[in-house]
Amino acid sequence: MSKNRTWLLVLTSLVIVAPIGYGLAQYDALPATMATHWGLNNQVNGWMPKPMMVFGLPLLMLVMQWVVLGATWYSARHGQAAPKLERLTAWLLPLVTVVAYVMTVRSNLGQQVDARFWALLLVAAIFIGMGNYLPTAPVESGRWFGYGYHAPWQINNYAGAKRALRVLGYTMVIGGIAVLLSLFFAPVVSMVIVMIIVVAMLVLSLVSIKWTR
Repeated sequence: MSKNRTWLLVLTSLVIVAPIGYGLAQYDALPATMATHWGLNNQVNGWMPKPMMVFGLPLLMLVMQWVVLGATWYSARHGQAAPKLERLTAWLLPLVTVVAYVMTVRSNLGQQVDARFWALLLVAAIFIGMGNYLPTAPVESGRWFGYGYHAPWQINNYAGAKRALRVLGYTMVIGGIAVLLSLFFAPVVSMVIVMIIVVAMLVLSLVSIKWTR
């Protein structure tokens, strides 16, 4: 592992576990069973024991971060490196962990928290961030498509592969903006928009098979 990747692993890991300090500072004031999940209408529909939330959630996210980075770097070794996407990918879980953790603790302390707003803000940020950098991902001949992704079909059309990444990137950016705008409408609008974006991405993935052959 290179020195830069080692530092990235250490720094992102520290960011993920750092919120535990906030949880410890508020530990006595938190209920024994904490609300941990909300529906689109901001109604609680999921709970978790306090120790599991305060300590277990960040540790679970830490393990997920190691798995994600390990898979990312493994793919990069077998394909062409994409440093921008690599760094962006590395910071997704830390961002989600910090925002979700702080939001959950504040809500369980009785403070007013708009779960829908923060959840959709995170979704929009991920869509826009990934969509912005996806067109810059390298494409190799053979079976390597995009950011270290091994396609199950032969890639012969380099221009078509780049086109697929570009269109997918634009779709994600436009989708992220649409998610932000949906905050001004009823919760069902947000749900429909997210579903449309996911379906569009799946369709584009299938269409890309034709473009890359």
